[in-house]
Amino acid sequence: MLDLTNTPFASFEIPKDVEVIQKENTLCITRFNWEYQEALAFQKYSQSFIQKNRKLKIFIFCSHPHCFTMGRGNERGQDHLQDFTEAQASLLSFPLNKIHRGGGITFHFPGQWIFYPIVALNENFSMCDLTSWLLKSVRDVLTNEFKIDKVLAANKLLGVWREKQKIASIGVGVDRFVTEHGIAVNLITDDKMFNELNKINPCGMAATTYIAADSLIEDATEIIENFHRAYLANHFA
Repeated sequence: MLDLTNTPFASFEIPKDVEVIQKENTLCITRFNWEYQEALAFQKYSQSFIQKNRKLKIFIFCSHPHCFTMGRGNERGQDHLQDFTEAQASLLSFPLNKIHRGGGITFHFPGQWIFYPIVALNENFSMCDLTSWLLKSVRDVLTNEFKIDKVLAANKLLGVWREKQKIASIGVGVDRFVTEHGIAVNLITDDKMFNELNKINPCGMAATTYIAADSLIEDATEIIENFHRAYLANHFA
């Protein structure tokens, strides 16, 4: 475990079984296949820490076992999106977690790479700045490192897309001007989850909208590890 004694994070409590990188005012925490509610509790703890230390940042990288999360509803002004209903909820095979973020129902599974940035917003760094950075940074890794063409970071129907199919979903919340939640990138096709999506309309869209990056590249060996390594190298070297 990294010793944070003489750093700005000296009083921050690190969970067991995580990888830790600290550089100046940023702390990166990585733990894959993290149980959702446990990871959410750590997000809340991190958020409260940043509310008291607003010049610092905590970046959480993870994946989760199969589950769904439900935000405050679909994007405003997008009347063609289909709302999620209680009748659909009763059909789900995986847990549904209602959380504090924008967007409708979405999904998590072990083949995703997820980034939760816990940062303070201010007049020089808005929510729009954060979402734009998250989308473009994921797009750049998919394009430059994995050579996937036609990848778009979209501010309308928020997400990372290739043509008319969605690779990454984004939903960010805020409390006392400190962010929570973030972006999830589908890297490994998961038949159990993708079949489950036929019961709902993730983010208000048809299940067939969603794809994983492994379907677009020749060699998907260790794709999650390689994506994570490339992302850190590009943004936190």
